[in-house]
Amino acid sequence: MLNLFSALETFQVDQDYVLATVIQTQGSTYRKAGTLMLLDSALNYFGLISGGCLEGDIQEHTKAVLKEKSDKLIHYDMRGEEDLIWGMGLGCDGAIDLLLKYLPANEGHFQFFDILKSIQQGTQHVLSLSLSPPFEFSFNRIHPDNTNQTSVKLTDSTIEIPLKPPLRILVCGASPDVPPVAGLAKQLGWQTTIIDHRPDFIQPGNFPMADKVTLVKRNQWDNFDLTNFDAAIIMTHQFERDEEYLKRLLTTDLNYIGLLGPVARRDKLLANIGTTFANHEGRVFGPVGLDIGADSPETIALAIISEIQAVKAQKSVGFCYQDENR
Repeated sequence: MLNLFSALETFQVDQDYVLATVIQTQGSTYRKAGTLMLLDSALNYFGLISGGCLEGDIQEHTKAVLKEKSDKLIHYDMRGEEDLIWGMGLGCDGAIDLLLKYLPANEGHFQFFDILKSIQQGTQHVLSLSLSPPFEFSFNRIHPDNTNQTSVKLTDSTIEIPLKPPLRILVCGASPDVPPVAGLAKQLGWQTTIIDHRPDFIQPGNFPMADKVTLVKRNQWDNFDLTNFDAAIIMTHQFERDEEYLKRLLTTDLNYIGLLGPVARRDKLLANIGTTFANHEGRVFGPVGLDIGADSPETIALAIISEIQAVKAQKSVGFCYQDENR
């Protein structure tokens, strides 16, 4: 999904597009049902259905869809001898059913790009797609208080695909080790806001990969809007300021608050606020990051971004805070 947002940068209102959707899979496949890939009239594609094995063939089928102005179902079977029939020799041991949906410019692309822009700005929708001709195509906006549908729903007649906005990350502190964090988040399609109270630190030119860089003075922090963020990382390297950031972040609904520094520093911060780590374990992550042996700004950034991904995906992994020697 995140790869599709880059299509907005080159979107041409008078150009036809094709949306490739994985309807269902069997066996071992690179992507699963609900995966989307968008192709323009020049056959440039955004997103991947496979690891590059099928994309060339999908482009060829897309040519026919654009020429005939009609949808097309494709079946790929990479299991055993069937794979050799395709001449691909992929050895993936799986099968994929794929729908190429024609998005004509004269029909407003069935609102696909309007919805895509809305999702990029923070709304969540569900794409409903009929599995029989004429492959009817519709969107339903999900209210922020009712975002329970997190997985694809497949029936004999339809597939429903949740379309989620990119994660929005708040970095509290414009220190020199922040750019790698913003850079990795950008590659994932996440949106990063960096704030700091020090005017000399908060220069947009220092953070070219951040979406927003904002000066937030100490007296402005209590009124700074935190409702649109999915995760926060505290990395000012200033104890007093970290305490101010942490104190307010603990009052929010954020389920990920990353805290740079060792266990002793974390516990002292929480004690000053009047609480303990035991009250916030699984929500406050300090020392921040996955335990991957990070020892540089770049590897620490990798550990942090990986940890956010793991928490949001509800995966059990090795967190740094679980290491008693830190």
